Amino acid sequence: MASVIIPVLLCLLLGPGVGQLYNKEYKKGALFIVLSAVVLGWAMVWYWKAIHQYLPADLSAVDPQALPQLLKNASDQVSAQGGRVLVFFKAALTALWLYGAIDAYLVADQKRTCGGQ
Repeated sequence: MASVIIPVLLCLLLGPGVGQLYNKEYKKGALFIVLSAVVLGWAMVWYWKAIHQYLPADLSAVDPQALPQLLKNASDQVSAQGGRVLVFFKAALTALWLYGAIDAYLVADQKRTCGGQ
């Protein structure tokens, strides 16, 4: 049973693809890791571009005491304006994470029941 739990825990705790690497499915593991990195990178670029329009051009001129509130207001604006896009990124990452964990479990269970083939 532990041989089935380990890849699932690796996938859940470290991210999609790690459980596949543990199961010696290197191409699938690399694919999950690359897809996750692409979605996460895409989300970060989108968020930076979205929040940048609500921030002053020169942040060094902003009072350091006011900066946290300024960032919070900008973040709230992005959430209000681009909520659907944020939901898409969260859903895509969650789907990769869950599918990776389920796949890691199914493959590990199949290997366990077939004698490690």
